[in-house]
Amino acid sequence: MRWSDGDSFKFKDGPYEGAGVRLTGFNTLESYGPVHRWGTWTADALFLIAAKSKDYAASRVWKCSASGEKDGYGRLLVDCPDAAEALILVGHAHAFSMDGPSPKALLQAQERAQRAGRGIWAQGQPDQLVTSVHSVSEGSGYNRWVDTETGESSVRQHEEEYAVCEEVCEAAEVGSCLIYVPYSQRYRNKPDCLK
Repeated sequence: MRWSDGDSFKFKDGPYEGAGVRLTGFNTLESYGPVHRWGTWTADALFLIAAKSKDYAASRVWKCSASGEKDGYGRLLVDCPDAAEALILVGHAHAFSMDGPSPKALLQAQERAQRAGRGIWAQGQPDQLVTSVHSVSEGSGYNRWVDTETGESSVRQHEEEYAVCEEVCEAAEVGSCLIYVPYSQRYRNKPDCLK
């Protein structure tokens, strides 16, 4: 396996060779560049945590299962409950659910990490974390964020066209920001904000 970040990887060989995988139940910060910011965190400091999340996930063996279902990006969805709980507990990830609140065990692990100020929670807890931003120029303008108490994700449709490297914030009382970089420029032809 070749890990992209703490919640996704590609198979190097076997029956799924080359297939992308997205682990379910949790989300880690993006590791393609210093793009996250909230509170007193700098984007560079959060990027270091994202890199460590990938290393943490890759350094262990997890028990996982898959039904064959894929996400909107064509990645195989895989459930690894022990990985989800472990990464959340050390503050390298947060609970993430597309269908209502996250499971109780993951929320309890997240609450322990938040109280202890581990990882991404070391400088406080925003009400919500922006997990993706999409400019209308990509075909569908929408932003996704997750509630840091329930793990439930929400989407806001919009008609905004973002410039490459523009910071986009989705804030309730205390929210977070994510720098917009089109998928086509995240890993190749990187803009200056990712270097």
